[in-house]
Amino acid sequence: MEVINYSAEPLNKVYGWLPHDLEAEKVIFFPDACPGKSPLPTGTVVFTKQEKWRKFAISDCGCGMLLCEANMSKEDFKKEKWDKIYFDIQANKGKLGDLGSGNHFLDALESYTDDKISFLIHTGSRNESKLVDDLIDRPQKFDTKFYDVCEWAKDNRFAIFKILEKYFGRLNFVLDKNHNHFEITDKGVIIRKGAVKVIPGEQTVVPSNMNGDVVLITATDEVENTYNSLCHGTGRVMSRSEAKEFASTFDYDALREKIYIPEMIANENIKTDAPFCYRDLDSCLGLIDNLITIDKRFSVFAYLGQM
Repeated sequence: MEVINYSAEPLNKVYGWLPHDLEAEKVIFFPDACPGKSPLPTGTVVFTKQEKWRKFAISDCGCGMLLCEANMSKEDFKKEKWDKIYFDIQANKGKLGDLGSGNHFLDALESYTDDKISFLIHTGSRNESKLVDDLIDRPQKFDTKFYDVCEWAKDNRFAIFKILEKYFGRLNFVLDKNHNHFEITDKGVIIRKGAVKVIPGEQTVVPSNMNGDVVLITATDEVENTYNSLCHGTGRVMSRSEAKEFASTFDYDALREKIYIPEMIANENIKTDAPFCYRDLDSCLGLIDNLITIDKRFSVFAYLGQM
């Protein structure tokens, strides 16, 4: 097994996160690599010829991010409209337009280089993905259901896109990237867990934490060496259980002064996704500087999540 480590973690540590029964030709760890509930750690790309590879591709199928731009400035942003979006999304629990739980979010972004605001939608499909888990020994049904769930997840992001347009007018679509999926090739299978597919010259987006910066990047020709893959974020530095130990001393008032979080979202709700839970953006970007060019940088000024 060839291992390429773009993370800041030592090789023996990230290697230890892999399933013991994984038979891979090549594994790539990106800067956001971290263990989670799924078989493969987040921030991982696996190329395998293993016959029973599907058991490694489950969990949150089709989870991804949609970036769009509004024809308005931050001065035109109204907190009252953000609150209404909260209630609209709440009303969609279990249906399209549901933000979901975990680290899924909706951010309002301010550009460093122009006066237009943008929105970043990050949604998953954890409940829908459970429909896939029991099909790992039935390849055809697994693949069909997996693709269906990925389409549902995409439709879910666009349903939230439509909610945003309801309150902020017509939006300009920038990109939508799935970061939990697989790709069957004539040489083997590529599994991307918390990693997006990008070809040279194509853009993707990398957020960091609740009040950290977000960057729009373009893949260089070097991504051909990573199976045309890039990271989808900065990754966690601690588990949710570990985060609870730090939550009691975190300054939530200062966080809410910096970014707008509706009062309906209690501090208790966001304690395991607070900024201290995630890695530094620039440190992560430095680890993949040969793979990317940075096109645009944003700061977060409003947040919805953990609803």
